Amino acid sequence: MATYLVTDRAVPDHMELTTGLTLRSSPDAVEGLETVQGISTSNNHLVIGTVDGRSVTPSPEASPVPNANGDDKRDTHGTRARVATHSTTKDMSVATGPKVEHIHANILTEIAHRFSQLELRRGLDFSVVDNERRCTADLATTNMELNGNNAKGNSSRTSSPNSAFPASDQNRLLRLAEVITLNISSQAAADDGARIKVATAALELAAAVRTPTDTVMDWFATMSVISSVRLFLHWGAFDMIPSGEGESITYAELAERVNADEGLVVRVASMLTSCHVLAHHLGSRDRPVPCLSHTPTSLLLFSGQPMAAMFSLMYTNVAHVSTILPTYFDLYGRTEPLGPAHIPTSYLAGHPEEDYFSLLKKDETALRDFNLAMRISSRRVPVTGMYDMSSVLQAARDGRETVWVDIGGGDGHTVKEFLTAYPGLRSEQCVVQDLDEVVVAAREQHDPELRGVRWMKMDFLHDAPLKGALVYYLRHILRDYSDPVATTILSNVARALTHPDSRVLISEQLNPDMASMPDPLPLYAAFKDFSMLSIGGKERSLQQFEKVADAAGLKVSAVFRDRTTPHAVIELALK
Repeated sequence: MATYLVTDRAVPDHMELTTGLTLRSSPDAVEGLETVQGISTSNNHLVIGTVDGRSVTPSPEASPVPNANGDDKRDTHGTRARVATHSTTKDMSVATGPKVEHIHANILTEIAHRFSQLELRRGLDFSVVDNERRCTADLATTNMELNGNNAKGNSSRTSSPNSAFPASDQNRLLRLAEVITLNISSQAAADDGARIKVATAALELAAAVRTPTDTVMDWFATMSVISSVRLFLHWGAFDMIPSGEGESITYAELAERVNADEGLVVRVASMLTSCHVLAHHLGSRDRPVPCLSHTPTSLLLFSGQPMAAMFSLMYTNVAHVSTILPTYFDLYGRTEPLGPAHIPTSYLAGHPEEDYFSLLKKDETALRDFNLAMRISSRRVPVTGMYDMSSVLQAARDGRETVWVDIGGGDGHTVKEFLTAYPGLRSEQCVVQDLDEVVVAAREQHDPELRGVRWMKMDFLHDAPLKGALVYYLRHILRDYSDPVATTILSNVARALTHPDSRVLISEQLNPDMASMPDPLPLYAAFKDFSMLSIGGKERSLQQFEKVADAAGLKVSAVFRDRTTPHAVIELALK
């Protein structure tokens, strides 16, 4: 049994964290908590990005099912929040696995009370509650509306003690509410860790109190949002909307600019305004006509923005690929794609014999989007601040010729971050190895911060890197490949470990071990892994990294985890 050094090192202040959870950064972080019922998980996977150096994601949209007896109230940002209140209903119907159970109103009353206390402390307007602080949603009425049943004839539905939500789950809901209130109170605006806790708890709380029908309806809404964003990107519609403060455009003007029928533009834009990607309003007093304006989310979707490129990339690798997955697995068998060729994306492209990166090279637009999107990927998780660099810096001081080899290091952006963060490491002691064409382009950069770095061509699928270095660093490399291919890559690297102190560092997301965890993967972690399926890659747990390393003649010697993200550095040594 291996012994692991696990460290929770703080992320440097300059590093940016972004999460896939649907909650805006401050000052909009609290906007997502519209109500206990109204929080939606529909767009968890759509957008992640930055504006002015801060992470921004779209605020969650309300459930597409209207709230019964809903009162409208403006929140602190002027956004309409819907809250369902009822003076007689004493229970709430919610989904808990395959059947519908009940949460007693007292639990929701307590949750509403905790939110209201936060409201008093922070001046935040989360909800409308009556003088007895009841906050119960009449989801039974909602279901009757969906099913076309007569509400009056079914309004006598009540709970019984035997059907009440188990006490342990009631306590869990209260703990989730506590997490939300405490972490908003501890300045989630400035603390990414607190923001993630709030967002995660809010999503769990929403999932606990919504019906299965609401959940499935949200899927339908998400499909429509994705299609609408894709269409507006294709038309260049986001670029056509004025982006200055207070500026807007009428639907008719936008239709003219994109050469489309106004009725069509209205229908597509309605999806985007309903989920707060764009803002709808009635213009000015002098010109009270329906208008569209940008939100922090839509500003990320301008042409040339990394998030717009990431959306196009993910649309192809997830949404578009989904149309051929049944056929693909019928043809190749219901097993994980082995790759590098004969993967879903190459099958979709009509060239199954190609690997993903060969296809990218043949499509200038796709390659440009990929390179642009990777800027987001490199910023979402920390590069430095996790691994204990003491032995590296000591080797640098001792004058070791080759200290650091970045395998698949591209244009050297990662090496640059290490050189900046650790001045004791000299550029002459660093090597970047990549494919021939990548190295040629990197040498032409003439970046003064990379002067002295040695550039060497190498194909890690076939070649061993330069021998004798202290550290062989692979960041976001193995996740692009299946276990057999990852084993080949690590086997090639292991051939270069000619010194007993040499180490391999894998810098990637570290998923929990599904075999031992009581809860499912967080949604964003699961999405990232699923999205890699289309190119033949996968995100891994520590146990999965152990298995791949073992097959390559290596062992896990230490693990260095980031405190606030699932990212980690896994250190490998020769067995």
